[in-house]
Amino acid sequence: MKSLKKVALNLVAGAGIGLCAATALATPYPEKPIRVVLPFAAGGPTDAIGRVVANQMSKELGQPLVIETRPGASGTIGAAEIARTKPDGYSILMNASVQVIYPGMFNKLNFDPMGDFTPIGVLGTVPMVAVVPADSKFATFKALVDFAKANPDGVTFASPGKATLPHLVGEFVNLEAKTKMVHVGYKGTGPALTDVAGGHVDLFYAPLAPALPLIQSGKIKPLAVSTKQRIPELPEVPSIAESLNSDFDVVTWYGMWAPKGTPDDVVQKLNAAMVNASKAKDVAEVLKGQGTTASNLDAAQTKAFGEAENVKWLKVMKDANIQAD
Repeated sequence: MKSLKKVALNLVAGAGIGLCAATALATPYPEKPIRVVLPFAAGGPTDAIGRVVANQMSKELGQPLVIETRPGASGTIGAAEIARTKPDGYSILMNASVQVIYPGMFNKLNFDPMGDFTPIGVLGTVPMVAVVPADSKFATFKALVDFAKANPDGVTFASPGKATLPHLVGEFVNLEAKTKMVHVGYKGTGPALTDVAGGHVDLFYAPLAPALPLIQSGKIKPLAVSTKQRIPELPEVPSIAESLNSDFDVVTWYGMWAPKGTPDDVVQKLNAAMVNASKAKDVAEVLKGQGTTASNLDAAQTKAFGEAENVKWLKVMKDANIQAD
C-alpha cells in the first residue's frame, strides 16, 4: 500500500512539474519591457520616427518599448550592441537604411550587418528631392544633366557625408546619366542644405522632410524627386526617372532588426505591432510631418527588400569607386 501511495504521489508531482513547464513555455510574448536601441543622437529623423512608432507599438504589445540612444560611428556602435545580445525579442534595433550599406562603408566591423540580424519590418520610406539654389540657372533636372554631360566636373552636389544615401544617389545619377558631377561632403543634412540655399554648391539630393520648408519658403528650388512616381507633396515636380527616361526609383528608409536567432513567432508579433502602429492617427501625422510613407511589408518581404538594397548600393559604391574606410 505504501509503495502504491508513493508511486501515485510521484506521478502527481511529475504531472505538476510538466504542467509548470508547459505553462512556462506558453508564456505569451512579451512579458516584460523591450529595449530598443537607436544608434543615432536624439532629435534626428530616425529618433523622431522611431519614438512615435515605438510608443504606439507599446500599446499594441502591452509592454513598454524603452528607447536607448547609442550614437557613434555612423550607427555601428548601437548596431553592434544588438548583434551581440540574446535573441529573445527583448533587445531590438531601429536604424536607417544605412544598416544594409555598412559592408561597403567599413573594411572592418565587429559584427555582420546582414548576417547577424533578423529583419522585423520597415518603419517607413522617405522620398528624396533634387534641390538647387533658388536662383539656379537650371530650370529642370534634364537641363542640369545635359549641362553636366557637356561640362565634366562642372556641377557639384552636396551630401551629409561620404557613403550616405544622398551621396550614393548622386553617384547613381552619375552612373545612369554618364555624368561626372563632383561630390562635396558635409557633416550633416543641415549644413548641406544651408550651402545649397547660399549658392555654394549646385545640387543636393535631400530627404523630403528637411527640404520641404525651404522649398515652400522659396530658399531652394526642387527639380526632381527620387521616387519613380511623383509625390503628393510636390505634384508639379517630375521624377528623376522621367528626366532620365529610366527606371530610377530610390527612397531612404527606416527599419527594425532583431538579433539573429530570434524566434519566428516573436518576429511576426513585432512586425504586426509595427504595421498596426503605423496606421494609428497620431503616428500617421508624425510620419507625414517627416515626409515618411508607412510600410506594410511583412518580415519576409523586409528581408528581401533589405537584401536587394544591399546589392544595389554596394554595386553603386563599387562602380563609383567609393572606398570603404
